Amino acid sequence: MAERKYFYPSLAAMLAMLAAAAIGYLWLPRADVSLPLVEGCRLDRQACASSLPGGGRVVVALEAADASPSPMRISVSVDGAQADHVEVGFQGVDMNMGLHVLQLAPAGEGRFAGETTLPVCVTGRMIWQATVLLQVGRKDISVPFRFESGHG
Repeated sequence: MAERKYFYPSLAAMLAMLAAAAIGYLWLPRADVSLPLVEGCRLDRQACASSLPGGGRVVVALEAADASPSPMRISVSVDGAQADHVEVGFQGVDMNMGLHVLQLAPAGEGRFAGETTLPVCVTGRMIWQATVLLQVGRKDISVPFRFESGHG
């Protein structure tokens, strides 16, 4: 009697998708603590601050926030916590302009700074979200801020 081999293509496909999802999850940057959007403060008008869990505070400031083709400077100050690494992810709120991640350079005494150029929206003004990602010890903390750029 011939042996029958059973092949379950749907089971194999499901296992492959689960493996891909697990690998993707491990490779994606994650934040241990995601703070809510800082309401009532726009980076294109002023420096904005947020309290950090466990004490401390982060202050973010933009220079030349009109997102013209000239570079925009961003500075982040961390008080009351020791940040080992700081980066900022920029995303359009109402229009998908992709994700642009900028790693900031240490500038001494809890300050970090960097410079970037964002894509220009040809239809006029645009709302951006700048999510600051702080590495504080073994914890990643993300803090989202908003600003408006462009012309109009």
